[in-house]
Amino acid sequence: MKSLVVDDEIICRKIFEKVLLKYGPCDSVKNGTEAIEAYKASLDNGCPYQLMILDVVMPDLHGGQVLQLIRDLEKEKGIPEIDKLRIIVTSAADTWFNREFVTKKLNFLYETYFIKSPDMNEFIEKIHELGFIID
Repeated sequence: MKSLVVDDEIICRKIFEKVLLKYGPCDSVKNGTEAIEAYKASLDNGCPYQLMILDVVMPDLHGGQVLQLIRDLEKEKGIPEIDKLRIIVTSAADTWFNREFVTKKLNFLYETYFIKSPDMNEFIEKIHELGFIID
């Protein structure tokens, strides 16, 4: 499984990377613009990412914008549903706004939602629910 972590907080990127490296190659970027560029490059070189961990709140493009751009790119390139990028949306704050924004506005653009926590067992469960197993 090739994965990409998108988060403006370096500590969050490092924590997710540590877990994801057990499943295969993992890259990380600090903002939405870099995420789009990295995903495009992975498609162009024939080795696309299979999983993206995407923070909702970032300074340049927020997670919702990145999600829409990714899905538009997949549609433009004719990527079949089975090969589309699986996306876990994350947030540090379990606020009403974040829950509403993610569940109502972004509902059909991502696979699952994870509130960042020091206990990564729930995160690992979400990876397994998406069908990924340790290489």
